[in-house]
Amino acid sequence: MVKIVKRLFFLYLVGLTFLFGSNLRDQTEALVKKIPFASKTQNIQICHNLKNLYISSIVAEDKQNLKTVLKGLIQCSKRLSLDTKEYEQELYELSPKPKTSTKITSIAIQDSTLILTFNKNIQSKDIIFFELNDKNRYKDIYDIKANLPDTYKRLSLKGVDEIKIAQNRYEKTRLVLQNKTPIDSKSYIKANKLFIKIRYKAKPKQTYTPKPIIKTTKNSIFASSKTIVIDPGHGGKDPGAIGYKKYEEKDSVLKIAQYLKKELQKRGYRVYLTRYKDQFVSLHDRTSLANRKNADLFLSIHANAAPKKSYLSMKGVETFFLSPAKTDKAKAIAAKENASVITNMNAISKDTLLSFLNRTRIIQSNKLAIDIQSGILSSVRKKYDSVIDGGVREAPFWVLVGAQMPAILIEIGYITNPTEAQRLFNPFYQRVLAKGIANGIDNYFIKNQ
Repeated sequence: MVKIVKRLFFLYLVGLTFLFGSNLRDQTEALVKKIPFASKTQNIQICHNLKNLYISSIVAEDKQNLKTVLKGLIQCSKRLSLDTKEYEQELYELSPKPKTSTKITSIAIQDSTLILTFNKNIQSKDIIFFELNDKNRYKDIYDIKANLPDTYKRLSLKGVDEIKIAQNRYEKTRLVLQNKTPIDSKSYIKANKLFIKIRYKAKPKQTYTPKPIIKTTKNSIFASSKTIVIDPGHGGKDPGAIGYKKYEEKDSVLKIAQYLKKELQKRGYRVYLTRYKDQFVSLHDRTSLANRKNADLFLSIHANAAPKKSYLSMKGVETFFLSPAKTDKAKAIAAKENASVITNMNAISKDTLLSFLNRTRIIQSNKLAIDIQSGILSSVRKKYDSVIDGGVREAPFWVLVGAQMPAILIEIGYITNPTEAQRLFNPFYQRVLAKGIANGIDNYFIKNQ
């Protein structure tokens, strides 16, 4: 009885800390100090509260407190025999790192050429170029492995609306040429100088049909260095949802995954499928493959199903990321996809496990889900304007639990809806879906380099 009273008193003190703590740092320090003296039950509560402070620190952009929170999470997780690798990696990434010794010493403009001079000779591998075109904004972007001087003269060049240059990261300077009409910039290196010559393309005709929002090139920084694992849901003895005209989910999602693999490979990505044919693969083996390949993203592709009374009314594309479900609909969809999982865990145990998931990965998965949902809708609505936006949602899909990278699950449509079911087995529609997903992946990497 005395132990129970002590624990309740301890939790009461923790609650007071959160209610009356003067700021995030005071709250964090108060919790971290308690870790060495806390019981197992108390440490579980401390970990939970530190995770809330982790999110608050991100929102407040308080990197110093974020590091203190991570140190506390590592400490209490070790006392609970939990894996701390991801917290340690995040702490390492937040720690200051030495800058590259390559520096830009001057920036000049001569005729229609930008000339960047460095303190040493540079190589082509130090310069990465890509294009980003969105409606009437055309950008040629150069990422340069060098440090930018603290001060430099503002750049302007006739025919280019805006030139931006900034220290993008501790080791990278980003130069952006932006214009209302397409830019044709060419670069070359001579010893310690980088020359960027501007040539101008003709303005596109009004009848020109825009290309997808994201345009990648062979030198795109987010393709050649990225690995994607695509998971066609179900397979073999597990057909998934059975829909209109006895269509089986496992067949449609495999075909779409194959088209997506080809599309991503054309753009320079390394791509693996969890299954290449009609075979059963356990959920553990699906995410294990992604972890073994050190994948940057994990995408699980599924088709949704509705109750008989809702066959005609329920339709649309939805994208999910792993988190405890907040709506009854999300819980129902998750339950359907989790049906093939054999587990003795009750709902409370599952929610407890989900609460220990790395918050940064959840945030990145949410961002990925938003970009892919947008990419799909932008692609399919060019030909099928009736496609419904089912939104981005949170749900506890167990196929995503083991993934050590941003991971999402896409419900590409309702196989029980006659119109959507026939589309999901139409090769043209399947390719349009694949291109939309690929565009979303491009967008994600451009925004989160």
